[in-house]
Amino acid sequence: MISIDAKNLEYAQRRLGGAPKQIEQAAANAINYTITKIKTQTSKSIRKNYLVSAKNVKGALNIKRASRSKLRGVLASQGSPLLLTAFRISVNKRGGPLKAKVRKQSRVKAVPGLFLGVSRKGYTGAMQRAQRKARYPLRIPYGPSVPQMFGSENVIGELTPLAEATLNKRFLHEVEYRFGKILTKTLG
Repeated sequence: MISIDAKNLEYAQRRLGGAPKQIEQAAANAINYTITKIKTQTSKSIRKNYLVSAKNVKGALNIKRASRSKLRGVLASQGSPLLLTAFRISVNKRGGPLKAKVRKQSRVKAVPGLFLGVSRKGYTGAMQRAQRKARYPLRIPYGPSVPQMFGSENVIGELTPLAEATLNKRFLHEVEYRFGKILTKTLG
């Protein structure tokens, strides 16, 4: 869980002590700004580690925004595993097994029994036979889901310090902005 630093809260209390609603609004705006920024960075970080399109990632990320009465924002991910074709599949022109690559740091791996075709139900893409000798049933191979990729150590480890720094920096910016508005009202 990411939170605003205690020193920054004390600073806001000194600056905007007479206007507690302004502190709450500054916190809500800082949280919402941070969540939006982290959603973008999450997509970039996942795509830096996995061979998946931005469309697949962004479609699975959801934001719950903070308000002045509820100072809590959430960036969540939900979804089922992505088809293996959402990642990289390479076809050997001389024949042989199809190869798949999911992570950028890993090697291309041959997937036994994988082939491209059209099923009876109309699915076009990569498939495998459920049993080696029988033609049917066919199974459709899947890779990891966006929540699994989002929860990986590489992605979380990269996003946590960035979120902490962004939240605290933006909170101080929002406090200064509100202090300036109050100052111009009283002087103007």
